[in-house]
Amino acid sequence: MTRVLAIVALVGLFMATGVAGAETTTTGIRHPITLEPGPTEKPVADGSVVVERGDHLWKISARHIGPEATDGEVAPYWREVITVNTPHLRSGDPDLIFPGEVVRLPAIREQP
Repeated sequence: MTRVLAIVALVGLFMATGVAGAETTTTGIRHPITLEPGPTEKPVADGSVVVERGDHLWKISARHIGPEATDGEVAPYWREVITVNTPHLRSGDPDLIFPGEVVRLPAIREQP
């Protein structure tokens, strides 16, 4: 019974945060999908953004690069965002970010 309650709690958590699962792209990179469109990015003065409900680091990275960015362009930047932010996240887990947290956005480097 405890196991069933834990599963129900996890399903509720995913539904409450808007994360439905993960999708695999043609590049083989898996990133979370959401049940609702994310809000527009809210920048903070120092090149950071405040996490909104339904956000995840991939979505934040893609929004920051721009709407025309391909998965291949987003992936290296997303990895940088993870590296920069993991030590500062409340959970310590880049797959678990909370609304209100501040995510630092490194400068976008030109692709060779």
